[in-house]
Amino acid sequence: MDINILWLIVAFGSGAFGAAIGPQTAFIFTGFAYLFGLGGLIATGADNAAAGQFIATVAFGPVFGPHIAWAGGAAGTAYAAKKGYIESGRMVDLPLAGIAKMDVLIVAGVFGTGGYLFERVLHLIPSFATNDGTVIGWTDTVAFTVVLSHVLARVLFGVKSRKVFGPFPNGRPLVLDDGSHWVEHQEKWSLSAGHGFFSGLVFAFAAVWLIVTFPNNAEIQGRAFLIGWAVSALTLIFLSCGLKTPVTHHMTIIAALAAVIMMRIQLQGGGSIGAATPTQMVIAVLFGAVFGAISGLVGELLSRLMNARGDTHIDPPALAIFSLTTLLFAVQSLAM
Repeated sequence: MDINILWLIVAFGSGAFGAAIGPQTAFIFTGFAYLFGLGGLIATGADNAAAGQFIATVAFGPVFGPHIAWAGGAAGTAYAAKKGYIESGRMVDLPLAGIAKMDVLIVAGVFGTGGYLFERVLHLIPSFATNDGTVIGWTDTVAFTVVLSHVLARVLFGVKSRKVFGPFPNGRPLVLDDGSHWVEHQEKWSLSAGHGFFSGLVFAFAAVWLIVTFPNNAEIQGRAFLIGWAVSALTLIFLSCGLKTPVTHHMTIIAALAAVIMMRIQLQGGGSIGAATPTQMVIAVLFGAVFGAISGLVGELLSRLMNARGDTHIDPPALAIFSLTTLLFAVQSLAM
Protein backbone atom coordinates (compact mmCIF):
# COMPACT_ATOMS: atom_id res chain seq x y z
CA MET A 1 0.00 0.00 0.00
CA ASP A 2 1.33 3.42 -0.93
CA ILE A 3 -0.02 6.74 0.33
CA ASN A 4 0.67 9.83 -1.75
CA ILE A 5 0.59 12.79 0.64
CA LEU A 6 -0.20 15.25 -2.15
CA TRP A 7 -3.10 13.09 -3.32
CA LEU A 8 -4.29 12.84 0.29
CA ILE A 9 -4.40 16.62 0.61
CA VAL A 10 -6.08 17.09 -2.76
CA ALA A 11 -8.71 14.47 -1.88
CA PHE A 12 -10.09 16.82 0.76
CA GLY A 13 -10.65 19.48 -1.87
CA SER A 14 -12.14 16.93 -4.26
CA GLY A 15 -14.74 15.79 -1.73
CA ALA A 16 -15.69 19.40 -0.98
CA PHE A 17 -15.79 20.28 -4.68
CA GLY A 18 -17.93 17.23 -5.39
CA ALA A 19 -20.45 18.46 -2.85
CA ALA A 20 -20.34 22.01 -4.20
CA ILE A 21 -21.12 21.07 -7.80
CA GLY A 22 -23.34 18.14 -6.81
CA PRO A 23 -22.22 14.53 -6.31
CA GLN A 24 -23.91 13.31 -9.49
CA THR A 25 -22.24 16.05 -11.53
CA ALA A 26 -18.86 15.10 -10.06
CA PHE A 27 -19.48 11.50 -11.12
CA ILE A 28 -20.38 12.62 -14.65
CA PHE A 29 -17.01 14.36 -14.92
CA THR A 30 -15.35 11.03 -14.10
CA GLY A 31 -16.85 9.63 -17.30
CA PHE A 32 -15.59 12.62 -19.28
CA ALA A 33 -12.09 12.20 -17.85
CA TYR A 34 -11.92 8.49 -18.71
CA LEU A 35 -13.08 8.99 -22.30
CA PHE A 36 -10.62 11.85 -22.77
CA GLY A 37 -7.80 9.63 -21.58
CA LEU A 38 -9.01 6.71 -23.68
CA GLY A 39 -8.91 8.99 -26.72
CA GLY A 40 -5.25 9.65 -25.96
CA LEU A 41 -4.55 5.92 -25.71
CA ILE A 42 -6.28 5.20 -29.01
CA ALA A 43 -4.64 8.13 -30.82
CA THR A 44 -1.14 6.84 -30.13
CA GLY A 45 -1.92 3.22 -30.98
CA ALA A 46 0.74 2.06 -28.52
CA ASP A 47 1.31 2.29 -24.78
CA ASN A 48 0.92 5.89 -23.69
CA ALA A 49 1.99 6.33 -20.09
CA ALA A 50 0.83 9.95 -20.00
CA ALA A 51 -2.73 9.08 -21.05
CA GLY A 52 -2.77 6.19 -18.61
CA GLN A 53 -1.63 8.46 -15.79
CA PHE A 54 -4.28 11.00 -16.75
CA ILE A 55 -6.97 8.34 -16.31
CA ALA A 56 -5.44 7.12 -13.04
CA THR A 57 -5.08 10.63 -11.61
CA VAL A 58 -8.07 12.57 -12.94
CA ALA A 59 -10.73 9.91 -13.51
CA PHE A 60 -9.87 7.59 -10.61
CA GLY A 61 -7.51 9.60 -8.45
CA PRO A 62 -7.85 12.68 -6.28
CA VAL A 63 -9.57 14.85 -8.89
CA PHE A 64 -12.80 13.02 -9.76
CA GLY A 65 -12.29 9.54 -8.31
CA PRO A 66 -15.80 8.24 -7.43
CA HIS A 67 -14.61 7.08 -4.00
CA ILE A 68 -13.45 10.64 -3.34
CA ALA A 69 -15.52 13.28 -5.18
CA TRP A 70 -18.77 11.32 -5.59
CA ALA A 71 -18.65 9.61 -2.20
CA GLY A 72 -17.54 12.77 -0.42
CA GLY A 73 -20.25 14.79 -2.10
CA ALA A 74 -22.91 12.23 -1.19
CA ALA A 75 -21.78 12.34 2.43
CA GLY A 76 -22.06 16.13 2.32
CA THR A 77 -25.61 15.73 1.01
CA ALA A 78 -26.52 13.37 3.85
CA TYR A 79 -25.04 15.77 6.39
CA ALA A 80 -26.88 18.74 4.87
CA ALA A 81 -30.17 16.89 5.27
CA LYS A 82 -29.30 15.97 8.86
CA LYS A 83 -28.74 19.67 9.60
CA GLY A 84 -32.02 20.60 7.92
CA TYR A 85 -30.38 22.57 5.12
CA ILE A 86 -32.03 20.45 2.40
CA GLU A 87 -35.08 18.22 2.24
CA SER A 88 -33.46 14.81 1.75
CA GLY A 89 -30.06 13.17 1.96
CA ARG A 90 -30.80 11.40 -1.30
CA MET A 91 -30.71 14.62 -3.36
CA VAL A 92 -27.38 13.69 -4.93
CA ASP A 93 -28.09 15.72 -8.07
CA LEU A 94 -28.23 18.95 -6.05
CA PRO A 95 -25.22 21.33 -6.09
CA LEU A 96 -24.68 22.10 -2.42
CA ALA A 97 -22.89 25.38 -3.12
CA GLY A 98 -26.36 26.89 -3.32
CA ILE A 99 -27.03 26.41 0.38
CA ALA A 100 -23.86 28.38 1.23
CA LYS A 101 -22.81 26.32 4.25
CA MET A 102 -19.10 25.82 4.86
CA ASP A 103 -19.65 22.95 7.31
CA VAL A 104 -21.22 20.88 4.51
CA LEU A 105 -18.13 21.28 2.34
CA ILE A 106 -15.83 20.42 5.23
CA VAL A 107 -17.72 17.20 5.98
CA ALA A 108 -17.60 16.28 2.30
CA GLY A 109 -13.88 16.99 2.25
CA VAL A 110 -13.28 14.74 5.26
CA PHE A 111 -15.14 11.91 3.51
CA GLY A 112 -13.13 12.57 0.36
CA THR A 113 -9.89 12.15 2.29
CA GLY A 114 -11.27 9.08 4.02
CA GLY A 115 -12.28 7.59 0.68
CA TYR A 116 -8.76 7.96 -0.67
CA LEU A 117 -7.21 6.38 2.43
CA PHE A 118 -9.65 3.50 2.69
CA GLU A 119 -9.31 2.55 -0.98
CA ARG A 120 -5.54 2.37 -0.46
CA VAL A 121 -6.01 0.11 2.56
CA LEU A 122 -8.17 -2.28 0.54
CA HIS A 123 -5.17 -3.12 -1.61
CA LEU A 124 -3.71 -4.96 1.37
CA ILE A 125 -6.37 -7.66 1.00
CA PRO A 126 -5.02 -10.71 -0.88
CA SER A 127 -6.00 -10.81 -4.55
CA PHE A 128 -7.16 -13.58 -6.84
CA ALA A 129 -4.53 -14.81 -9.27
CA THR A 130 -4.35 -17.08 -12.31
CA ASN A 131 -2.41 -20.34 -12.42
CA ASP A 132 0.60 -18.58 -13.92
CA GLY A 133 0.73 -16.14 -11.00
CA THR A 134 -0.86 -13.16 -12.75
CA VAL A 135 -2.58 -11.03 -10.10
CA ILE A 136 -6.18 -10.21 -10.98
CA GLY A 137 -7.42 -8.30 -7.95
CA TRP A 138 -10.15 -9.23 -5.50
CA THR A 139 -12.85 -6.66 -6.21
CA ASP A 140 -13.45 -3.18 -7.59
CA THR A 141 -11.89 -1.32 -4.67
CA VAL A 142 -13.27 2.04 -5.82
CA ALA A 143 -16.87 0.75 -5.88
CA PHE A 144 -16.39 -1.02 -2.55
CA THR A 145 -15.10 2.19 -0.99
CA VAL A 146 -18.10 4.11 -2.34
CA VAL A 147 -20.45 1.62 -0.70
CA LEU A 148 -18.70 1.77 2.67
CA SER A 149 -18.56 5.57 2.55
CA HIS A 150 -22.30 5.72 1.85
CA VAL A 151 -23.03 3.22 4.63
CA LEU A 152 -21.02 5.31 7.09
CA ALA A 153 -22.88 8.45 6.00
CA ARG A 154 -26.19 6.66 6.62
CA VAL A 155 -25.13 5.56 10.09
CA LEU A 156 -23.89 9.04 11.01
CA PHE A 157 -26.42 11.26 9.26
CA GLY A 158 -29.61 9.27 8.72
CA VAL A 159 -32.62 11.33 9.81
CA LYS A 160 -35.62 9.00 9.95
CA SER A 161 -33.50 5.88 10.23
CA ARG A 162 -29.82 5.03 10.45
CA LYS A 163 -30.39 1.42 9.45
CA VAL A 164 -28.34 0.17 6.50
CA PHE A 165 -31.22 -2.05 5.35
CA GLY A 166 -34.72 -0.69 5.07
CA PRO A 167 -36.74 0.50 6.82
CA PHE A 168 -39.52 -1.67 5.41
CA PRO A 169 -42.83 -0.11 6.49
CA ASN A 170 -44.90 -2.64 4.54
CA GLY A 171 -43.01 -5.63 5.90
CA ARG A 172 -42.15 -6.73 2.33
CA PRO A 173 -38.63 -5.58 1.41
CA LEU A 174 -38.88 -6.30 -2.32
CA VAL A 175 -42.32 -4.76 -2.91
CA LEU A 176 -42.31 -1.01 -3.58
CA ASP A 177 -45.91 -0.16 -2.78
CA ASP A 178 -45.23 2.63 -0.30
CA GLY A 179 -44.15 5.36 -2.72
CA SER A 180 -40.45 4.57 -2.34
CA HIS A 181 -38.25 4.41 -5.44
CA TRP A 182 -34.69 4.65 -6.70
CA VAL A 183 -35.15 5.04 -10.48
CA GLU A 184 -38.86 4.45 -10.89
CA HIS A 185 -38.92 4.22 -14.69
CA GLN A 186 -36.59 1.21 -14.74
CA GLU A 187 -37.45 -0.57 -11.52
CA LYS A 188 -39.53 -3.39 -13.02
CA TRP A 189 -37.48 -6.56 -12.91
CA SER A 190 -37.94 -7.15 -16.63
CA LEU A 191 -36.79 -3.62 -17.43
CA SER A 192 -33.77 -3.86 -15.14
CA ALA A 193 -32.72 -7.07 -16.88
CA GLY A 194 -33.58 -5.73 -20.32
CA HIS A 195 -31.58 -2.54 -19.94
CA GLY A 196 -28.70 -4.60 -18.62
CA PHE A 197 -28.76 -7.04 -21.53
CA PHE A 198 -29.17 -4.46 -24.29
CA SER A 199 -26.65 -1.92 -22.99
CA GLY A 200 -24.40 -4.81 -21.99
CA LEU A 201 -24.50 -6.16 -25.51
CA VAL A 202 -23.32 -2.84 -26.92
CA PHE A 203 -20.48 -2.19 -24.51
CA ALA A 204 -19.32 -5.77 -24.15
CA PHE A 205 -18.73 -5.49 -27.89
CA ALA A 206 -17.01 -2.11 -27.52
CA ALA A 207 -14.61 -3.49 -24.91
CA VAL A 208 -13.88 -6.63 -26.94
CA TRP A 209 -13.28 -4.54 -30.05
CA LEU A 210 -10.78 -2.38 -28.16
CA ILE A 211 -8.71 -5.27 -26.82
CA VAL A 212 -8.72 -7.09 -30.17
CA THR A 213 -7.85 -3.95 -32.14
CA PHE A 214 -5.06 -2.81 -29.79
CA PRO A 215 -3.50 -6.09 -28.62
CA ASN A 216 -0.11 -4.52 -27.83
CA ASN A 217 -1.41 -1.57 -25.82
CA ALA A 218 -1.23 -2.65 -22.17
CA GLU A 219 -3.12 0.44 -21.00
CA ILE A 220 -6.07 -0.31 -23.28
CA GLN A 221 -5.97 -4.00 -22.35
CA GLY A 222 -6.32 -3.04 -18.69
CA ARG A 223 -8.90 -0.28 -19.08
CA ALA A 224 -11.08 -1.22 -22.06
CA PHE A 225 -13.86 -2.63 -19.87
CA LEU A 226 -14.54 0.87 -18.52
CA ILE A 227 -15.76 2.32 -21.81
CA GLY A 228 -19.45 1.55 -21.25
CA TRP A 229 -19.26 2.68 -17.65
CA ALA A 230 -17.94 6.06 -18.82
CA VAL A 231 -20.63 6.50 -21.48
CA SER A 232 -23.29 5.52 -18.95
CA ALA A 233 -21.88 8.13 -16.56
CA LEU A 234 -22.31 10.80 -19.23
CA THR A 235 -25.95 9.82 -19.81
CA LEU A 236 -26.67 10.94 -16.25
CA ILE A 237 -26.50 14.48 -17.62
CA PHE A 238 -29.94 13.88 -19.07
CA LEU A 239 -31.22 12.32 -15.84
CA SER A 240 -30.05 15.45 -14.03
CA CYS A 241 -32.07 17.48 -16.53
CA GLY A 242 -35.22 15.59 -15.55
CA LEU A 243 -35.38 13.20 -18.51
CA LYS A 244 -36.25 9.59 -17.76
CA THR A 245 -32.85 8.23 -18.67
CA PRO A 246 -31.84 4.75 -17.47
CA VAL A 247 -29.01 4.37 -14.96
CA THR A 248 -26.79 1.74 -16.56
CA HIS A 249 -23.16 2.16 -15.48
CA HIS A 250 -23.29 -0.92 -13.24
CA MET A 251 -24.67 -2.89 -16.17
CA THR A 252 -22.21 -1.74 -18.83
CA ILE A 253 -19.08 -2.09 -16.69
CA ILE A 254 -19.95 -5.61 -15.56
CA ALA A 255 -20.96 -6.66 -19.07
CA ALA A 256 -17.70 -5.36 -20.51
CA LEU A 257 -15.60 -6.88 -17.73
CA ALA A 258 -17.31 -10.26 -18.18
CA ALA A 259 -16.71 -10.13 -21.94
CA VAL A 260 -13.02 -9.28 -21.54
CA ILE A 261 -12.57 -12.06 -19.01
CA MET A 262 -14.31 -14.56 -21.29
CA MET A 263 -11.99 -13.57 -24.13
CA ARG A 264 -8.98 -14.26 -21.92
CA ILE A 265 -10.40 -17.59 -20.75
CA GLN A 266 -10.96 -18.68 -24.35
CA LEU A 267 -7.43 -17.71 -25.37
CA GLN A 268 -5.57 -19.16 -22.41
CA GLY A 269 -4.53 -22.22 -24.42
CA GLY A 270 -2.56 -20.07 -26.83
CA GLY A 271 -3.13 -17.54 -29.55
CA SER A 272 -2.91 -13.78 -29.70
CA ILE A 273 -5.87 -11.69 -28.63
CA GLY A 274 -5.35 -9.69 -31.80
CA ALA A 275 -6.10 -12.86 -33.78
CA ALA A 276 -9.30 -13.73 -31.93
CA THR A 277 -11.92 -15.40 -34.10
CA PRO A 278 -15.41 -14.01 -34.72
CA THR A 279 -16.85 -17.00 -32.85
CA GLN A 280 -14.76 -16.22 -29.78
CA MET A 281 -15.88 -12.62 -29.91
CA VAL A 282 -19.55 -13.59 -30.22
CA ILE A 283 -19.28 -15.90 -27.20
CA ALA A 284 -17.58 -13.18 -25.16
CA VAL A 285 -20.09 -10.49 -26.10
CA LEU A 286 -23.10 -12.68 -25.32
CA PHE A 287 -21.53 -13.76 -22.03
CA GLY A 288 -21.06 -10.09 -21.20
CA ALA A 289 -24.64 -9.20 -22.10
CA VAL A 290 -25.96 -11.90 -19.78
CA PHE A 291 -23.87 -10.49 -16.94
CA GLY A 292 -25.17 -7.03 -17.83
CA ALA A 293 -28.69 -8.33 -17.24
CA ILE A 294 -27.62 -9.96 -13.98
CA SER A 295 -26.07 -6.70 -12.83
CA GLY A 296 -29.28 -4.84 -13.64
CA LEU A 297 -31.22 -7.26 -11.44
CA VAL A 298 -28.64 -7.16 -8.63
CA GLY A 299 -28.64 -3.36 -8.67
CA GLU A 300 -32.43 -3.22 -8.40
CA LEU A 301 -32.48 -5.89 -5.68
CA LEU A 302 -29.93 -4.04 -3.55
CA SER A 303 -31.70 -0.74 -4.16
CA ARG A 304 -34.88 -2.15 -2.68
CA LEU A 305 -33.02 -3.54 0.31
CA MET A 306 -30.69 -0.63 1.08
CA ASN A 307 -31.51 2.54 -0.81
CA ALA A 308 -35.08 3.02 -2.00
CA ARG A 309 -36.58 3.58 1.45
CA GLY A 310 -33.61 5.24 3.13
CA ASP A 311 -33.23 8.99 3.52
CA THR A 312 -29.56 8.94 2.51
CA HIS A 313 -28.09 7.47 -0.67
CA ILE A 314 -26.44 4.04 -0.63
CA ASP A 315 -25.47 3.52 -4.24
CA PRO A 316 -27.10 0.49 -5.92
CA PRO A 317 -24.69 0.55 -8.91
CA ALA A 318 -21.63 0.51 -6.66
CA LEU A 319 -23.15 -2.36 -4.68
CA ALA A 320 -23.68 -4.35 -7.88
CA ILE A 321 -20.27 -3.48 -9.32
CA PHE A 322 -18.18 -4.56 -6.34
CA SER A 323 -20.15 -7.76 -5.70
CA LEU A 324 -20.18 -8.95 -9.32
CA THR A 325 -16.58 -7.89 -9.94
CA THR A 326 -15.57 -10.12 -7.05
CA LEU A 327 -17.53 -12.99 -8.59
CA LEU A 328 -15.99 -12.48 -12.04
CA PHE A 329 -12.46 -12.26 -10.64
CA ALA A 330 -13.07 -15.53 -8.79
CA VAL A 331 -14.36 -17.16 -12.00
CA GLN A 332 -11.29 -15.95 -13.90
CA SER A 333 -8.96 -17.25 -11.20
CA LEU A 334 -10.62 -20.68 -11.21
CA ALA A 335 -10.77 -20.92 -15.01
CA MET A 336 -7.22 -19.76 -15.71
